[in-house]
Parts: sequence; C-alpha cells; structure tokens
Amino acid sequence: MTTTLPEAGPAGMLAGLAAAGYTVEQRGEFAVFDYVIEVGPRSGETVRIGLALVQDWPLSPPPGPHVSPRLGHPEGAVHNSPLGDEWEYWSRPAANWAVDRTVRGYLRHLRTLFSQLESSA
Repeated sequence: MTTTLPEAGPAGMLAGLAAAGYTVEQRGEFAVFDYVIEVGPRSGETVRIGLALVQDWPLSPPPGPHVSPRLGHPEGAVHNSPLGDEWEYWSRPAANWAVDRTVRGYLRHLRTLFSQLESSA
C-alpha cells in the first residue's frame, strides 16, 4: 500500500512543511514552526514563523510571514499580528510564485527576506 501526501489546501501545506523537516504546530488558521535564519547578518538566530494556511495552496502562497520575536524589516510594511504581541506580520508577498509553487519556493522567499535584515547589534 502506497501512502501519498496531500498536495492541496492547508493539509498539503502542512505536509510540505513537515516533509521539509519542520515540526509544525497548527494554531487555528496558521502553521507555526521554528526557523533558523540561514543568511544575512542575523544568520544562526532562531525565530518562530507563522504562515497563514492557504485554502487554495499551492495556487496561492501565504500572504507573508508572521515573525516572532519582532525584528522589524528595513523595507517597512510591518504590522501587528493576530498571533500575539510578540509577533509581527511582514506584508511581503512571495516573488516569482508562479515559477515555483512549493514549500521549497516559499522557503527561498523567507531566506531572501531574512537576508535583508540589519544586524542585531
């Protein structure tokens, strides 16, 4: 018997994050997981990422990441998050989504966003 992962909707998004090696907690309409910043001046730091579970995944990506702790983003468009006071929402749609509509593609988008941060010092 072959088991396949769901490919669409919130279940597909959650399965894709788990397959990428993340331990994901579903918090209402969000997938929340620890993320180690891989590039840029904050490389090596661990943050929490919250992604809205998209009903038409993978046709549409999450609208932008929710980040904890609050780090700010040098390009602005940072807002309060419904996940709590320690969280902020970065209004940063995934660039080039039509080219790679996968968790891997979205993680590439996160790497780009974190590479733009300024040093914590």
